[in-house]
Amino acid sequence: MNPDRRHHQILLQALINPQCLAHYTDADWELLIRLARRVKLLGRLALLVKEHGFWACTPLRITNQLASALVQAAKLRQAALWELDRILWALDGFDTTIVALKGTAYALAGLPYSEGRLSVDLDLLVSRDDLADIESLLKVKGWQHRSMSVYDEYYYRVWSHEIPPLVHAERETEVDIHHTLAPLTSRLKIDTGLLLANAQISPHAKVKLLCPVDMTLHCAVNLFQNNELADDLRDLLDLHDLLVFFSHRNTGFWSQLIGRANQLKLGAILYYGLYFCQLVFRTPVPEGAADRLYAKPGCMKRSIMRRLVPLALFPQHPDKPLKRAALARRILYLRSHLIRMPVHILLPHLAYKTARAIKTKSRAMMR
Repeated sequence: MNPDRRHHQILLQALINPQCLAHYTDADWELLIRLARRVKLLGRLALLVKEHGFWACTPLRITNQLASALVQAAKLRQAALWELDRILWALDGFDTTIVALKGTAYALAGLPYSEGRLSVDLDLLVSRDDLADIESLLKVKGWQHRSMSVYDEYYYRVWSHEIPPLVHAERETEVDIHHTLAPLTSRLKIDTGLLLANAQISPHAKVKLLCPVDMTLHCAVNLFQNNELADDLRDLLDLHDLLVFFSHRNTGFWSQLIGRANQLKLGAILYYGLYFCQLVFRTPVPEGAADRLYAKPGCMKRSIMRRLVPLALFPQHPDKPLKRAALARRILYLRSHLIRMPVHILLPHLAYKTARAIKTKSRAMMR
């Protein structure tokens, strides 16, 4: 094993082969805890330790941290579900479709291990036609936007796929209300109407969920289109969980997923999702499934991503960071912006962000 990547294996094996935890040394456990916390997988690790019967033989200082992670995850999940309840109360009488996304959706869908997932905010999808009315109703009932610059306000209103985050003064849970799944400046033009038309009922009577294939595709879009991939191993694990969960429940899932990806022109994004799920988590994707996707990335793009993505997804060793991993993250950071914005918008945007970062740092040094 490459000693530079040994910390990757300590985390990965704990996730895909928990039986190996029986052979972890105290030093391995200490490093595992630090790595899992960095990628928001400490709650998932706690569930695996319990499920495989290692809780009693795990060092007490470790189980204390694992127990704390489960308490934190439960608290955040409860806060998100209560915020959802309050949103529905505020919108009572307004005829609209509200779709829960991400962590809250996974909890409502009964996704395995969702109780250990950290969800720091509430993500919702609504029709763009209803967006202004929904925002007004929520502001009347106590939700407000955080203070932000004129530029950031413009960014959300004109270029983004969501309005500025809303926060209730009493509870401080952040609510992100989306009107589509990808930035308006990106080349992806996802028809929200198609998603809402296929949305399915959830255990919460007034809330819907994306249908299984759309929920899976949204996870892939969020990871390979909207995110910068640094420390996003948790999101790739979400995608793995969705693929396994839904394919076990529906024998036609794979053909439906491929067909939907082609319909929404998400073939390249799903290709990356399937490829890296197989590479990292050994996800049982049917042979030839990815070959039926349209607009797959070319050989050169696949080769570059194969080298960069694992370096970014896995957390850096807390004491021995790798320069090539830092470089991979910078390249993928630039990639994330290039696929979300055309160059004539991107360059001024990066200039603004750089200038603001320098100004913030200068103020901090002067204090």
